[in-house]
Amino acid sequence: MNRTEKAILAATLAVVLLIVVLDAITPKPPDWRRSFTAFSNDPYGCGLVRERLGDLFPQGITTVREPIYGVAQQRLGPDSTAPRVNLVFIEPWFNLDELDLEHLLKLVEAGDNAFIAADNFQGLLMDTLHLQQAYRYEPLDSLSAQGMKEILLGDTAVLHYTVEPLRKAGDFRFGRGDMRNYFSKYSKDSAQVLAETWRNDPVLLRVPIGKGTLYLCSTPLAFTNYYLLKDDARGFMEQSFGLLPDRPVLWDEYYKAGRAGSSSPLRYILAQPALRWAYWTIIALLFLTVLVYARRRQRAIPVVEPPRNTSRDFADTIGRLYYFRGDHADLARKLSAQFKDEVRRKLRLHYTGWKEHTVEEIAQRTGISTAELEHAIRLMDYYNSAEQVSEEQLLTLNKTLDRLRARL
Repeated sequence: MNRTEKAILAATLAVVLLIVVLDAITPKPPDWRRSFTAFSNDPYGCGLVRERLGDLFPQGITTVREPIYGVAQQRLGPDSTAPRVNLVFIEPWFNLDELDLEHLLKLVEAGDNAFIAADNFQGLLMDTLHLQQAYRYEPLDSLSAQGMKEILLGDTAVLHYTVEPLRKAGDFRFGRGDMRNYFSKYSKDSAQVLAETWRNDPVLLRVPIGKGTLYLCSTPLAFTNYYLLKDDARGFMEQSFGLLPDRPVLWDEYYKAGRAGSSSPLRYILAQPALRWAYWTIIALLFLTVLVYARRRQRAIPVVEPPRNTSRDFADTIGRLYYFRGDHADLARKLSAQFKDEVRRKLRLHYTGWKEHTVEEIAQRTGISTAELEHAIRLMDYYNSAEQVSEEQLLTLNKTLDRLRARL
């Protein structure tokens, strides 16, 4: 590698390193996906909310990474003396199977409070509580009062409480808030509406069950990092969580992020020290085997030049020489001599003179008519004695001899 190549390589590495550094220090654009997870500090994550929730619940916040029935089995055992807690679920959708729903209702009946905020409530929970959810979509009508208000609000959602003393807090405004999900059907005997949209669509319900209370909210965006930082929206989150008593909080992450630990099919092997060491040892040995085998098998393949056809090169050189000299007469004589010599070698003739009996013998042995042979002889004799031969005459002679040569 010479000096120039080294300089180019160094410059390339410097540019690549500069790009990596700039990419690392450049601020990343916010991710507006609705994750609702406590591990995310993006606008629609709940990392900051989970962190600041300790201000409202000084008894502590615990993150749960297992299904509800697992929590219930620990808390509802015959010898359990666990204190009552608040269960908080902020989910993109909430769909419990029969086992989870049964244990959730048992926890609430025993005295726990559950606060569930989700864009979509599905399955057995809605059937059990006799609830239905809908999405409010209406085309803009600028001629009506509601249509004008819809136009003025744009993408801003407005929520307010319907019960005292929370109602005195007024309206809460959520910019960029698509909060059109609401509870279209509920039992007024068993559920109480706590909050509505500006269209009076219920978005927060309180359902007493046994000794505890179940809170259902259809606007989980109101409980994300983005609106925690907004003065005109943060109050809704504070008042909603303020409905829960001062107890330890179990914050759910299972229904968003899954179980804690590895989700790999090899998780049992990786969880056992002996099996984990054996697994990584096998991987290292396989890698070493592949590396050694590749080094042993890899050999430099020498570049072998194909044999050069010097005869063809010589013929090409001679042809160019005659082409540039333009001596067609001499070339015609050489073509005639070469043809006669080729006939003599192929037919193993003992004489070189093309006499009458020679022509007859050639005709008998090759099947070429005597007239054709005599015509070729006359052409060769003529060109052997001619001082000037044109290019067309030379081509005619060459074609005639080629036709005869193909039939020898």
